[in-house]
Amino acid sequence: MHRLLATTLIAVITCLATAAQTADSSGLAPTSGSSVLEGFTFDDGSVLDLRQHYYTLGTPRRGADGRVENAVLIMHGTTGSGDGFLRDNFAGVLFGKGQLLDADRYYLILPDAIGHGHSSKPSDGLRAGFPKYTYDDMVRAQYRLLTEHLDVDHLRLVTGTSMGGMMSWVWGYTYPDFMDALMPLASLPVEIAGRNRMTRKMIIDAVLDDPAWNGGDYTEQPPGLKEAMYGLLFMVSSPLQYQLQAPTRESAEAMMDSLVERYRSALDANDLVYAFDASRFYNPAPHLASIRAPLLAINSADDQVNPPELGILERETARIPGARAVVLPITEMTRGHSTHSQPTVWGPYLAQLLAATRPEPASEGSPPGVLLDTADPAWTQRAPERFKARFLTTEGAFTVAVHRDWAPRGADRFYQLVQQGFYDGVHINRVMPGYIAQFGLSPFPAVTAAWKGNTLLDDPAQVSNSPGRVAFAMTGPDTRSTQVYINLGDNTQLDTEGFAPFGEVVEGMEVVERLYPLYGNEAGGGMRHGRQGPIEQGGADYVFTHYPLLDFIVAAEVLGD
Repeated sequence: MHRLLATTLIAVITCLATAAQTADSSGLAPTSGSSVLEGFTFDDGSVLDLRQHYYTLGTPRRGADGRVENAVLIMHGTTGSGDGFLRDNFAGVLFGKGQLLDADRYYLILPDAIGHGHSSKPSDGLRAGFPKYTYDDMVRAQYRLLTEHLDVDHLRLVTGTSMGGMMSWVWGYTYPDFMDALMPLASLPVEIAGRNRMTRKMIIDAVLDDPAWNGGDYTEQPPGLKEAMYGLLFMVSSPLQYQLQAPTRESAEAMMDSLVERYRSALDANDLVYAFDASRFYNPAPHLASIRAPLLAINSADDQVNPPELGILERETARIPGARAVVLPITEMTRGHSTHSQPTVWGPYLAQLLAATRPEPASEGSPPGVLLDTADPAWTQRAPERFKARFLTTEGAFTVAVHRDWAPRGADRFYQLVQQGFYDGVHINRVMPGYIAQFGLSPFPAVTAAWKGNTLLDDPAQVSNSPGRVAFAMTGPDTRSTQVYINLGDNTQLDTEGFAPFGEVVEGMEVVERLYPLYGNEAGGGMRHGRQGPIEQGGADYVFTHYPLLDFIVAAEVLGD
């Protein structure tokens, strides 16, 4: 778990490429449902016929042992609901065709926790007479939903955001043999204390101290609900993003008023109080030794709820054998606490976790022999005049249509490399927004060494380097080898330098434009920058260690014309 070595890289390719083979072109079609848990007993002794609402995507699949093997539980944050994960910033990156949690491959379960969404909650009628639920209650209710109503007896992955992240820890020690892997996002495995509890109490007291609350028996939402939004606003804020979005006094005040009204209009005062107080007994710390599933915890350094200077995540995660803690650095792509809902940032870590915990044992980490033998007849095969190549990446899939008449030598080499699996596991190590996305250094140093001097004669440039066009990188005449780039902007200046496009992206350009860009030239740069030595010598091990957020190609295949 500390590093994804070449052996695990093979598992990434094998495990995730299957999604591309089984996916179809259908769009996401979530199923919405509710089940009643009769006689549910809460920690406070209350008993209630509890409604548990949920959304699902995909179909459960059972393995040879009869257990469900593809179910993924994803849990939302405080005051949220399961349908929040159906938004494009989450589902559009994870659940689609060829993506990491492809709904054609996985059975995705998105429950509304107790007190949230369409599940039983105080505002249904009981108001302040509703049971004083806890996170433990929420997890036990979800377990009953899965086992008694959805017929799910095992989970491939348990994950969640914020409150859902905290519930992931609870799942881990309450039902330690029920899952293959855990990935809590934006959470800490300790008692809610310090500034975190103070902020929650501010939010709760803003409602309870308002006379209009009337012990929870109000006819209109009490004004204290708006006051509570001020605490909530700063609890989930990102100083960097707020400064960028509101750089003047006028814009800051307008943004604050807009956010407060948006939050207030979507919430009920009783539901809010219960939701924030549900964490009062949360404390996984004494139970961490009971967690047996491999665990990867991800926070971000700009998270005001779980600030990194506390050092809690690293300290407590270290108590769990094989577990790993990651704190993402602050960048223009992080969103404070809300980074938990930005899989375009942390997706490569999810890919590593899925690969490292796949049920089948990973094969030894060695490349196919044909990649090491550049004299093999496979490297003389002529490409069709027209063909397409599909690339499944950690951001999704894109397809390149190749025109051999544009650049015959380049098209032949590209066809051969894709056919023989050269690009499987290759990191997209150079992404320059508005310029290019470049890849082609093998995850295996021996393969890179074998190909470094195996260059092509130039093709005359027949078409321009316009957005979406694909060409081989080079350092000068007759130096093209394995590295290619996709134009992210109008790069007609490259035409006169001899860069000859051989194809163009015809599907998934939005995926290409999402590829992680913030390392820029640091992660190897271009062939002429002189920085590629560490990747050439260290391969995937080096990249995963030093540039872990880089997206990579899970698998590439030739589709035909």
